[in-house]
Amino acid sequence: MRKHIILLMLLFYLSSGVATAAKTRFFIATSWNNQAATGYFPHFEVMFANALKKEFPCVETMSDNSILTLLEHEKQKQFLGAGDYEELSTIGQAMGCDYLVSLKVQVLGTTTLITAFCADTRKSKVISRSMASVADGSSGIKDMEKVSKELVEGLKSYEICPFTGPINVEVKTERNDKKTESYAVYCNGLDGLYKLDVTTKKTSDSDWKLNKTSKNRIIGSVTYTLQEETETEEHNDCHTCTSGRLGPRLYKETVLKTAKVEGLSNESIADNQQIEDARAEITFLNNGTYTLKVKAASRKGDMKLRTEKKAEGTCDNQNPPPVSIDKKADVPLEETTFGPFPGTSLDKVLSHKDTYSTIDPVTKEKTTITYDFNLKRD
Repeated sequence: MRKHIILLMLLFYLSSGVATAAKTRFFIATSWNNQAATGYFPHFEVMFANALKKEFPCVETMSDNSILTLLEHEKQKQFLGAGDYEELSTIGQAMGCDYLVSLKVQVLGTTTLITAFCADTRKSKVISRSMASVADGSSGIKDMEKVSKELVEGLKSYEICPFTGPINVEVKTERNDKKTESYAVYCNGLDGLYKLDVTTKKTSDSDWKLNKTSKNRIIGSVTYTLQEETETEEHNDCHTCTSGRLGPRLYKETVLKTAKVEGLSNESIADNQQIEDARAEITFLNNGTYTLKVKAASRKGDMKLRTEKKAEGTCDNQNPPPVSIDKKADVPLEETTFGPFPGTSLDKVLSHKDTYSTIDPVTKEKTTITYDFNLKRD
């Protein structure tokens, strides 16, 4: 009973003590099947911590063999992929750590087997692993060093130390389209013409001023404006009246759509508080390049629709007053991946800027995206 009380006090101390810590934390948990294997642990902890700190200065490591009680209870599911890693995630989050390193040493006759993996506690996902076999009579120091280095090497594909800084994305759209349809008609003993012209003019501009403050979180703002005007003109020499009579008629309709939106949406929840609906994720590839994925959403803003109609001719004439409708609208920054660019997680600065355009093959709408970012690693 006393052992469980000590363990609970340890977890409470760790979780409360690191709740506001800024550093990226690794917790090293150990397991063994023979007391003689415990001599490997001090070497691993020192070697792993030194190798990790060399590549990722922002990290902090800690360990305590008391956590063994929890790990042993779930060892069939946790070690070497024998199930999911939800328990590892629970343990890691209870202690306020970002990554949980599991080291297991088994003495099997004349051979000692060393297995280790590192799991992201937030995603319950193993992101690096290593193992070594120590022959009888060997000190195992070199093997332990190999395991620790391989474990750190596997982490270079991840954003262990957060890159922070500004990310600016401007998205402009432009559409100037005219569709025409015409064909001959006949009525009242005369040849006539049917002609329909639909002209659309659209421009929009969304300016996203974002700031990456941690591994995935973004704060910032957005300003969005839209103006879209659609003019429809229909000339029909053989329009069918309500009475059934046929005759010429000219119909015009103009629809003007305008919108203005400001600010990021904040409907997401993290740590029991609302946060901006914006995310950024850096993925480091094995070929020495990386990509930056950005996604965001705006608050709801004001949209106005104004419609004017006029018809004149043989019949069905109309000239009603304009109709205006007020709506709410928002705008997303659709998930966009920039890159790949040269760079690794060990670089201190990731920076790039560019402009590119695309044209929708159906609507012929042109979209121009200009972006720049300057992200620095602690």
